[in-house]
Amino acid sequence: MSRTKRSRTRSTARKPGPRISSRMVTSTTAPTPTAPERGSPQPAPPRDHAFPHGPPRRPTRMRIAGTNPWSVTVMSFFFLTGLGVCVLGVALATSVLLDLVAPGEWPTPWETLIIATGVVALEILLGTVLACLCGFMYNYTARFSGGVEVALSGDLTDPPPAAQALRLLTRLHPRTRRTEAAPGPRRP
Repeated sequence: MSRTKRSRTRSTARKPGPRISSRMVTSTTAPTPTAPERGSPQPAPPRDHAFPHGPPRRPTRMRIAGTNPWSVTVMSFFFLTGLGVCVLGVALATSVLLDLVAPGEWPTPWETLIIATGVVALEILLGTVLACLCGFMYNYTARFSGGVEVALSGDLTDPPPAAQALRLLTRLHPRTRRTEAAPGPRRP
């Protein structure tokens, strides 16, 4: 075997095939397709990828024993700033609309915008300080109580009807493909 042929073989052997999901499961009702023989006119039918439904899992338990007060402060600041921008937009739009409906009876849009900006700035400042204090208080109380325990579990009930219908369609798809590919008289 020459050197170039050997390197081509190695490079093609390393390429992984296309992955549809991290876990591929074939349906138990449909036979596993095989590769077509040489000279065969029809390709192998596609593999059936059904939903992986394994045994029910135990809930995962997680204990939140503390928070980072700086992260709580920064995230609350960003959240409250975004909320404040939305409030400013709504206040300005409402003021413009009221000014168009009844001119001169309500404060002007600029006066409304100045008042709303002051209220939003106060909301951002006080809300951020309050969130920071809550982060410190949680850390202090978590020393004595151990923190909050959260149980994460999947839904162990039956899947919704839409998921059941989708699972049925994934099972029927290969059968339909085989029926369409089969030679013989077609029905209208």
